[in-house]
Amino acid sequence: MDVSRLKSYWSYLRRMRLLHYVHNVLHAGSLQKNKSLYERFEIRKGVFSSVSHKDIRKHSGEVPWADRPDARNRLLTIGELPTPLSKEDLEYWIDNGYLVLPKFFSGSIVDQVNRETQDLIATHAVDFDYTNSRVMNIWRKSDTARACITDSKLRDVLSTLLGKKVVPFQSISFLKGSRQKTHSDFIHMSTEPRGYLIAIWIALEDIQANSGPLHYYPGSHRLPYVMGEDFDHSSNALVVGDDLYGNYEKKIAAVVEERQLQKKVFLARKGDVLIWHANLLHGGEPVTNSDATRKSLVAHYFCEGEILCYHEITQRPAIIQPITGN
Repeated sequence: MDVSRLKSYWSYLRRMRLLHYVHNVLHAGSLQKNKSLYERFEIRKGVFSSVSHKDIRKHSGEVPWADRPDARNRLLTIGELPTPLSKEDLEYWIDNGYLVLPKFFSGSIVDQVNRETQDLIATHAVDFDYTNSRVMNIWRKSDTARACITDSKLRDVLSTLLGKKVVPFQSISFLKGSRQKTHSDFIHMSTEPRGYLIAIWIALEDIQANSGPLHYYPGSHRLPYVMGEDFDHSSNALVVGDDLYGNYEKKIAAVVEERQLQKKVFLARKGDVLIWHANLLHGGEPVTNSDATRKSLVAHYFCEGEILCYHEITQRPAIIQPITGN
C-alpha cells in the first residue's frame, strides 16, 4: 500500500484498539514505568492496555499551585521570577489561564524556522499527517524549531507556571488556520494528577483576521474537566468510536453556551508566544481568505515526577519521547 493510500485509511486504523496494544508492546520500555503509578492510582489494568479517566479508582487530589484556592496567597511567598515573568503575569495566569510573551522570539529565528519548514516539506523529509493540515514533530528534523521548543528561558517560565519542571514532548506545525472547533487539550493529552500539561503557540508571522486565528475563552481553565464519561460515544473494547470527537465538540459547545463564556481572538505578531493552561478552551476561527497563511509552531509539555500521562480521547497510555536541546 502506498503512503498516500495509507494516510487516507489512517483516520480509521488509528481507532483500532488491537493496533494500540501492539504499538504499546513495541514501546514496552517506555510504559513499564507506569506500573508503580497504576498501583498508586488503583488502575486495575496492564500497562499495555487502554486506559482512561474512568479507570483511575484513586485520584491524587493534587493540582498545580495556580489552580489551588489559595493561589493568590502563594504569590506572597514567591521570590525571584525567571525573565520575563512578573507577579502581575502570575496573577493574570491564575485568573485567565493563558499568557502572551510579546516578541519572545526574534524575527531572524522565526524566519529560520519558516525556511527549514518549507525546505523539509519540499524535499519530503517531513509530510502532513492524515488531516493534511499539519506536520507533527518537525523538531526531529529542524534544529531551529527544536531550539525554540527547548529554549531554557521559555522552559523556566513554563515550569514556574506549573510548579514543576516541564519536559517538551510534541510539536505541531501549521501553515494554514486549523479551523479546529473549541476544545481543551486535556482530552487529548491527559495527566493524573490533573493539570500537569501546558502548551505554547509561536506565531511565525503576523496573524491576520481572515486567516483563521486562534481563539480562546479566558477563565475557562477553571471549569470542570470534560472527560470521556461526560458525553455519549460508541467506543468499545475493539474500537474507539467514530462519533467520539464529534460528540466531545458538541459537549464543549454546550458548556460554552451554558456558561456564556466570552471569546477572545488572538491576532498575534511575529515572534509572539501564547502559553495556555491544560484546560483552557480554545480553537481556530473560520478561514475567510483561502490564500491566507497562519504559520505557527505549537508545542506541548508534560511535567517531570510521579505523573501518569495518557490520552483520554483514544484511551491510550502516552509514549513520551522527550525533546532534548539547549
